[in-house]
Amino acid sequence: MSYTKYTEQEFDKLSDDGQLNIMALFGNGVDIQLMEYLNSPYRTSYQNFYNYLCYKNFDKNNMIFQKMTRDKLENENNPAVKQNWSDFENSLIEIFNEININDEERLTSEFNQFQVEFSNFLNEIITPEMLAKLGNTSSQENVALNSFTKFLGDLDEYSFKKLRLPSNINHYKLFNWEILNFNYTSMLDNILLLDKFQFDPHPWEHADRQISFSVNPKNYKNDFCSWNSSTIFSSYLMVNITHPHGYQNVPKSMLFGFDNVDQITKISNKNKAKNFLKPYWAQNDKKFKSYFNNTDLYILYGLSLGKSDFWWWNNILNSLLSTEAELIIYNYNSNNESDDDTINRFIKVGKKEELTDEDVEKLHQKIAVVQYNSETKLYAFKLDHLD
Repeated sequence: MSYTKYTEQEFDKLSDDGQLNIMALFGNGVDIQLMEYLNSPYRTSYQNFYNYLCYKNFDKNNMIFQKMTRDKLENENNPAVKQNWSDFENSLIEIFNEININDEERLTSEFNQFQVEFSNFLNEIITPEMLAKLGNTSSQENVALNSFTKFLGDLDEYSFKKLRLPSNINHYKLFNWEILNFNYTSMLDNILLLDKFQFDPHPWEHADRQISFSVNPKNYKNDFCSWNSSTIFSSYLMVNITHPHGYQNVPKSMLFGFDNVDQITKISNKNKAKNFLKPYWAQNDKKFKSYFNNTDLYILYGLSLGKSDFWWWNNILNSLLSTEAELIIYNYNSNNESDDDTINRFIKVGKKEELTDEDVEKLHQKIAVVQYNSETKLYAFKLDHLD
């Protein structure tokens, strides 16, 4: 699988080099943000799910639940520990490193039990009424269309000028989005769906352009681009949304686990980890590997950058080093982290081996960071947004 290659057969004015492929990856931070927007008392968080299991008197003999309980007791004086889903998946790695897996069938069965309960949890806290409200709000406020046409406005001036992408944009470009929603819910889908109230695939009688792309929403002064700072480009748009790790309403499709057997240090357990390898069951190499050769821009949003998704970070990092691709990281910043620290954190989790100073410098030049929190108004991917 790879990006669909569009031509003049589909879009009248599209040139051979006119297609920009954007891979946007979204994590649990998005769902938490949307639950907060809806004033829900619940969150799709690791900690909320653990509390739910306790409330439901979940099987205390379940090895995974026992591990969650041990982690909570060990870290109850340090609330910053074991808060993210990447932390939970790291706990699965720790199970394989701490105990002898003598009964692989039992562990798999208990994991399936855990999986079904997580689906029940999501179905209880995310109602059809909530999804409908998200969709209606998105339609009324053009959230999806603004996200796809004004996202460059979320960059500060330094980051905007650092990226090459804005200078390569002109009329008749096709913005081809491949959205990878790593959440099991459809909340993000309801926000980013291009419904008929926001988007007409053929709005003009004598032209097939579909959108007006705002290349510089904040009107930064630019000495490096040929266009005027306020230029709006007549453009095309295609969007595809995929859930690589499954859906809540199909419990057996939901993938939890870790990245590779090298993360297991207990030799006797390495050959028993197959059922927990996410890239293996998601068939990442077959379904997604070829995308990395043809991506112009990556966007990461609401992701905790844990090592359980190393496959993705490593492939993005290698793509940045070997192609013209660039990356925007939307970083939920509760600790006053600098842009350089955010970039270094991504490099650390994505590298397979030590990088040269030249490579690190190259990555810093190709990665832009949008620092935000729950109060920040953004052009893209947020319901409390900028107009």
